[in-house]
Amino acid sequence: MNRRILRLRRQIALFAVLAMLAQPLRAQDKVLEAYIAQGLKNNQGLRQQDFLLQKSLYALKEAKSYFLPEVNFNTSYLDSRGGRKISIPIGHLLNPVYSSLNQLTHSTAFPQVENVNQTFNPNNYYDAKFRTSLPLYNPEIGFNTKIRKEQINLQQADYDVYRRELVKEIKLSYFAYLQSQEAVRILESAVALARENLRFNRVLVSNDKAIRTVVSRSENELIGLEARLEEVKYQSKSAAAYFNFLLNSPLDTQIDFQAAPQTEPNALAVASVRREELVKLESLSKINVLSGQLEKASSLPKLATFIDLGSQGDFLNFNNDTRYYLFGLTLDWRVFAGNRVQYRTTQAQLDGKVTGEQISQVEQQLELQSQTASNKLNASIKIYQASRSQTALSEQYYQDQQKLYREGQLLYIELLDAQNRLVSDQLQQSIAYMNMQSRSAELERAQASYPFSN
Repeated sequence: MNRRILRLRRQIALFAVLAMLAQPLRAQDKVLEAYIAQGLKNNQGLRQQDFLLQKSLYALKEAKSYFLPEVNFNTSYLDSRGGRKISIPIGHLLNPVYSSLNQLTHSTAFPQVENVNQTFNPNNYYDAKFRTSLPLYNPEIGFNTKIRKEQINLQQADYDVYRRELVKEIKLSYFAYLQSQEAVRILESAVALARENLRFNRVLVSNDKAIRTVVSRSENELIGLEARLEEVKYQSKSAAAYFNFLLNSPLDTQIDFQAAPQTEPNALAVASVRREELVKLESLSKINVLSGQLEKASSLPKLATFIDLGSQGDFLNFNNDTRYYLFGLTLDWRVFAGNRVQYRTTQAQLDGKVTGEQISQVEQQLELQSQTASNKLNASIKIYQASRSQTALSEQYYQDQQKLYREGQLLYIELLDAQNRLVSDQLQQSIAYMNMQSRSAELERAQASYPFSN
């Protein structure tokens, strides 16, 4: 019983230690995820893609609107003088009859009339009407609607591709900034060591235990390290500016980060989802098929109906006599167009074949990209493991050499060699860690495995 209790206590203590070690890493992950969410919300390029997607949605609504009735108001006013005329001999026909009637009735009840010259162009005439038209049969409208739907899928794929690229760029720039901060920390520590060595060497020279050369060498080493430190600080500012650019934030915005223990990402490949690049090409292939069907549909008859409700007559004259309605049907059927439909259909079919070949090629390219990214990640993990072991050995070696130097058993040039090797190995380890994290982000992008909330 006591052994079980002791074993249980050990397990609880182990879990507690693991949890404590995991807290900084989780904190860093939370900070990075928060920045990714900010970038997905504020990035200007992604906003442009979102506007294009919304445009495609409204294009679909526009295509569907052609199924609905269309009402137009049209009015015209005509005023003319001269032009072609037609002579109507009303006087020649009626005047003899009217004269005979006047003689018979001994009156002037039937006056003489003039011949009429009527112009063809109307004078002081208006026509105002509302025309309501509705397509009864038009297959082109249906195919246009289907094409708009596929264009939405294509634009959505473009949007998702940009999102995944943005997530990858945010991660890469964030890791680059962390690496620059780590380089600053390493060089600041190296500058502190160089200053301590300079102080120690000055004490030795003042006590006649060393020659002046060691002080000059210490000063030169300190100046060189300070110059490298300033260069790394400039690189860190540039990395921060690019990171803020991706987030659409002011370039000098302070970046929050958590110093987490360096851990190795999982190098095992996960089951990849359908890449958006393939979805885009598949939508393009469907659009090509629908375009061919649309061209064929253009040779089919189109039937529509309309009704006009309006008024026509002399200007400013509106009454029961001027009002009218007109109902009708229209049939439009292209009988001959010089084989234009066949040529366009063949072009659409050839576009579909080209897209099919592109899908096959892109599938191979994406598979190669995923495999290459996985291999690079595995290689970067091994390089990081080797650099970490080498850094640990360099730290131990420098501590031993420093101890020997302070005891007067080692030349200063040998201590400088150990110090330079330690700084170089520390910088190489930070670079190797950043490369490992970058390769992990590239593998995640190649497998399209980053989980989006929507």
